[in-house]
Amino acid sequence: MSNDANATNPPADRAGQHERQLRQAQQRLAALTDELATAEAQRDEALQQVTVTENRSAAERLLAEAGVADVEAARVLLERRTSFDEPLEAEQLTRGVEELLLDKPFLRAASVAGSLPPSSASARDAGRGGLADLAEAGRRAAATGNRRDVAEYLRLRRHTARA
Repeated sequence: MSNDANATNPPADRAGQHERQLRQAQQRLAALTDELATAEAQRDEALQQVTVTENRSAAERLLAEAGVADVEAARVLLERRTSFDEPLEAEQLTRGVEELLLDKPFLRAASVAGSLPPSSASARDAGRGGLADLAEAGRRAAATGNRRDVAEYLRLRRHTARA
């Protein structure tokens, strides 16, 4: 009888062993699938960062070539208009820079310095503080490119124009 009992158990043992191996293989497959998904997500994120970095670099180069005083501030303004998340053609980026500078000509250092009155203000102007202050604010804005300095220059220019 013991031979008959042993004869029926081995196939059952083998079936149980195969089921355990199948479950282990399925668990390993699920773990590997999760790892693959994680690796693909990391790759996609890295590619996205490379695209953004390349677009920012190209934009900063174009802005510097255009004579922008504060390249970083201009780039931020450009990013608000143009998505840097997608690969951009050189034409798209150039067009975006041109449109930005048309809308905001004060970003160019040359346009700020070129629109200043002569540095030799008359005594009357110095007494009022108008044109002399305007010229000084313009020189400071052109030299630093700081947004506060540019805003101060523009405020003085509006007030001087009214006077």
